[in-house]
Amino acid sequence: MKRLSAQKFAYPEAAHLLRRAGFSGSAKEIQSYADLGLELAVERLLYTSSDDGTEKNPFDLEKMFIERQNDKTMPGATNGLFGWWLYKMCYTTQPLKEKMTLFWHGHFATEIAKVESPFAMKLQNETLRTLGFGRFETLVQAISKDPAMIKYLDTNRNVKGKPNENYARELMELFTLGVNGGYTEQDVQQSARAFTGWTFRSGNPQKPEDNAKYINPSYVFDKNKFDDGEKTYLGQRGKFSGEDIVRIAVAHPSTAKFILTKLWNYFVSETISETALESLMTIWQTTNGEISSILRSIFTSQEFYANKNRLTLIKSPADYVVSTIRRLGYKPVPEQCYGLYNAMAGIGQKLFNPPNVKGWDGGTTWITDTTILSRLNFIGGVSQNRLPANVAKGQAQPSVSYQLPLGKTVAETIDALGILFLDAPPESALRRSLENYAAGKNTVESLRGMTYLILGSPQYHLN
Repeated sequence: MKRLSAQKFAYPEAAHLLRRAGFSGSAKEIQSYADLGLELAVERLLYTSSDDGTEKNPFDLEKMFIERQNDKTMPGATNGLFGWWLYKMCYTTQPLKEKMTLFWHGHFATEIAKVESPFAMKLQNETLRTLGFGRFETLVQAISKDPAMIKYLDTNRNVKGKPNENYARELMELFTLGVNGGYTEQDVQQSARAFTGWTFRSGNPQKPEDNAKYINPSYVFDKNKFDDGEKTYLGQRGKFSGEDIVRIAVAHPSTAKFILTKLWNYFVSETISETALESLMTIWQTTNGEISSILRSIFTSQEFYANKNRLTLIKSPADYVVSTIRRLGYKPVPEQCYGLYNAMAGIGQKLFNPPNVKGWDGGTTWITDTTILSRLNFIGGVSQNRLPANVAKGQAQPSVSYQLPLGKTVAETIDALGILFLDAPPESALRRSLENYAAGKNTVESLRGMTYLILGSPQYHLN
């Protein structure tokens, strides 16, 4: 792929980069990326560390779990898990790290409704965050031993003589080779034997004496339940272990094509050119599937910034909610994190509870009669300086401190709202609609109405 010229990277390109590789940002944040230039802006996004602005995350799951044991009126660790990730998305100074965690969460979809452990789900989420930029095989090896995944796809029920094929099948169909990746039913059956004996240790959440084990779930290999016989898998034969199966699956040619196409669809467009795919395949091969190298190539390419690829992807509910909060520069309090999670769920994306093992389909499926109404209800509150919040009976709603921009004239206000929410002053039909609505009145009431019109416009639903 051809690299974008450094001279062509300005404010509009930085805004596009943050929309796709993060959750948008304030005008000040976008300008800071533009000032860095293309190469440093991309490196800033790819940089990860524990010092990411979320160190004071108020959602202490262990504390909340113990409080719930002693007082059933307390919210508990599962609710805490939901608030914990919302807080990270809204507060992080490393937005690509959370955007990639969201990508992998949809790829390795796991439902807390079946896992029944917020601690196992949090552990998996942290694994996706920590390993999501490294070699793909390293990530798949870790997820294969992840307690939440083991419980979700019944690997813990997979024993010698009675293999359970769930994980072996999804490993190829959804996680590596893809649906038409070239594997057979025999490959499923044979590889399932390699994952026998893979289980996990946890505890009973109803027994305080089990708290340490429940809070810290861990992978366990039961050698006595492992089938150590020879297996034939994807054209190779040997006394394969589960680790061997992952290694062979990741090395299969279909895997690179499947993962690279999925990353392209997530960040760039719904179709990938042969030229782009071949270029990324070369990088995959030379870096042994290092995801950060793939992302660097995508985010510095001409294709990523091409006009045909701007404002063409429908925002996921997570993107829609979190980007709105981040554009406002607002830092939600815990009660609002819960409320924002619920708003996101109402719009169609319940984090930690995807609809099935395939995750969310995305694209046009995000927009239905029900979800568009939920989006409009959400932005209706935003335009009135209200955010959803979960509060106890008798507790006052937390205050909202962000300020919508009111210029000296209607034209100034329209420009300011456009820059805030659309990264540029509104043009043509949208601008005329805003002018007609304001009818020359530059008041707080007209400001709120115009905010609602912009947030409800087709442009705002797109990245």
